[in-house]
Amino acid sequence: MNASHHRWRVLIGLVGVYSAFGMAVTALAPMLTLVQEDIGASRGSMGLALGAWAFMFIFTAPLAGRFIDRFGIGWAVALGGCSVSGSLLARADATSVSSMWFAVALFGVFGPLISASAPTFVTRWFPDETERRRAVGIYVVAPAVGGVVIVATTNSFLLPLFDDSWRRVLIAESALAAALTVVWAVTYATSTKPSILRPKTTPEGGHLRELLGSSGVRLALGLAFTVFFVNHSLGPWTVTVVEDLGDFSPSVASNWTALAGLVGIGISAVVPNFANPRRVVGLLIAAFIVLACGLCITALGSPPLIVIGTIVSAARSALIPLTILILMEADRVTPSNAGLANGIWFAVGEVGGVTGPLVMGLIADSSAGFTGGLLVVAGLAL
Repeated sequence: MNASHHRWRVLIGLVGVYSAFGMAVTALAPMLTLVQEDIGASRGSMGLALGAWAFMFIFTAPLAGRFIDRFGIGWAVALGGCSVSGSLLARADATSVSSMWFAVALFGVFGPLISASAPTFVTRWFPDETERRRAVGIYVVAPAVGGVVIVATTNSFLLPLFDDSWRRVLIAESALAAALTVVWAVTYATSTKPSILRPKTTPEGGHLRELLGSSGVRLALGLAFTVFFVNHSLGPWTVTVVEDLGDFSPSVASNWTALAGLVGIGISAVVPNFANPRRVVGLLIAAFIVLACGLCITALGSPPLIVIGTIVSAARSALIPLTILILMEADRVTPSNAGLANGIWFAVGEVGGVTGPLVMGLIADSSAGFTGGLLVVAGLAL
């Protein structure tokens, strides 16, 4: 059977593990107040812990790219899934800010193998540009789906189910991540692999120097810091921001945040289909402007406007897929060096990823509060 009959099935297996990735990113967000009180953390120190995995990505993402190019996507995604499950389990055992930092950082050791494997998989298994954009639209929603499920169910279902124990919730999420990793391993092992695709006409693409010779690669790297700063500064803090500024209960704040996440999933799934090379930059500019407007509404509005602003801010969901498409379509990115290209992109981006939640936490601890933090992020987007 031709590999084309298998690629969509394998993509779904990858989506499962990438959803677990999103769970790991968001797991603490709906329980942040409980966790802070239990381990005695300020907002600033908690922001440092929340960014620990992104800090690790800076160093491990380039190595992940090389690992993928050398050993393949099957092993890479499986190891990444094990890292997700192990990190969630370690967080459940954390008793201080420092132990929580190391538990979250564990996710960043092999986690890049998932995030770099996804675009690499699409580059290698989907040579047709139309199908590739559709595949990007599918896989980029995976972490958002995982995050939305966690945000929507933690306060309303999981915490009551486990007697309000955030530690037991994390243990259950760890088990789910392990199960999704097993599904991936079986799906990939039983699939027919594609023959090596012919690369685009390019100089020796495997070297970073050659990759940096592409204007598309340079543009994607230039956007990476801002895109990741914006996403990571908002992701783990949004529930707490809505709760604090709108004076909502944790459950109500989680529900509104989950609704915004669903809007974001729709944006992530639809926008890449329209992002041909002539439109992609214009779509990026529009997404940044809409995001900035949404953040300003959230920061300065009344409770009803805070909800509206949070939903409008879901425009940030378009930033990563659009930037990834720029990278994929760059003239010197080929199937043979896609892992390296994506690894370098994630490494540069996570400099912003580790800075974002820390800056948000530090500003929230000051007299400016979350209002000041949101306005800073809006200014950066503009």
